[in-house]
Amino acid sequence: MDIYKSEELFWQRRGGQNWLLKGDANTAYFQAVANGRRRKCAIPFLWDGDALLENPVDISTHIYSFYKELFSAEPRGGVSLCADFWPLAY
Repeated sequence: MDIYKSEELFWQRRGGQNWLLKGDANTAYFQAVANGRRRKCAIPFLWDGDALLENPVDISTHIYSFYKELFSAEPRGGVSLCADFWPLAY
């Protein structure tokens, strides 16, 4: 894929518009739409229990640790299958 098509695809995805034509990425309206979507999707602060996190590094660290704990391999709760639940067929 050449560099121009790659850049066109970037602006189309960033703006979220299907009507992007050659040169539209240079208009003030398109730039406002593209940057507005970025601001709308941003996370300016996050509540962690009773603490307010405003620093982007603190927010990233909290989100990372939350999902790391959520998807950890350690079993949670008292539900488990017995060892011979699935019979092995050799």
